[in-house]
Amino acid sequence: MGHIRLGTLTATRRWTDVIELIAEQADAPKVAEAVTHAWEHAFNTVRDDVGFREAIWLLSQIGVAGKSTNPAEHLNAAGIEVAGAKSVVEVAMGLSEAMENRLQAARRRSDFGELAQRALVGAVTAQLQKDSLPLLGAASDDVHGALQNCGREKGFGELSREFFSRMTNECLNYFLSKTLTGQVGDGRRFNSMVRVQAFEDAMRTHCSEASEIVESFSGGWFSKHYFEEGGRIQRDSAEKFGWFGLEKMRRELGERAREYA
Repeated sequence: MGHIRLGTLTATRRWTDVIELIAEQADAPKVAEAVTHAWEHAFNTVRDDVGFREAIWLLSQIGVAGKSTNPAEHLNAAGIEVAGAKSVVEVAMGLSEAMENRLQAARRRSDFGELAQRALVGAVTAQLQKDSLPLLGAASDDVHGALQNCGREKGFGELSREFFSRMTNECLNYFLSKTLTGQVGDGRRFNSMVRVQAFEDAMRTHCSEASEIVESFSGGWFSKHYFEEGGRIQRDSAEKFGWFGLEKMRRELGERAREYA
């Protein structure tokens, strides 16, 4: 029911500004700021987006599970089937399936929710691999040990930073993809798709650097709420955390763009 699409910004003045910036060969920070303005009003309409709310809820539960002596048991209770998981891939599959089950139950899907799902799975995969876990063929004890690291203040901060970095980059790319291919060719912003890829890489790096703003905030938030909420994180708390994190990213992108002005 109701596949909610966000691709309605191409006729707005702000989106025209983004196109003009790319055509004028603006750097990634300046384009990033323009895009965040372009989809700013879209964020206001998806505050209740099921996909994003579920992604940020599951992110918080990964942290809570990390505090447990048996992370898989808590994740299973949260609907993430990872019991006996022996690889990063199995954990990623469990997360994807949990998201899919929730979206099907809600009967509401959106592009924004799908971006959040990709960001969540990608962030968890990257964080678990920081513990030198292979994508395939690890021992279940090693997987559980890596999950427990996500329950530490530093580990949850790093995990959240990865999520917000990926989420922001996914959103930027969602809208930029409508523009970039039209700027390839002789006399245009990019003389080849290789140059488009270089620009996208620069945007990804820009989002990663900007996401530093949420790392310490996220770790401190998790420790505080885990203690105050008696060893759990309520949905309402998680959702407020998610939107505040996105707002911090939006502001940081704006500040960085002004530094390049």
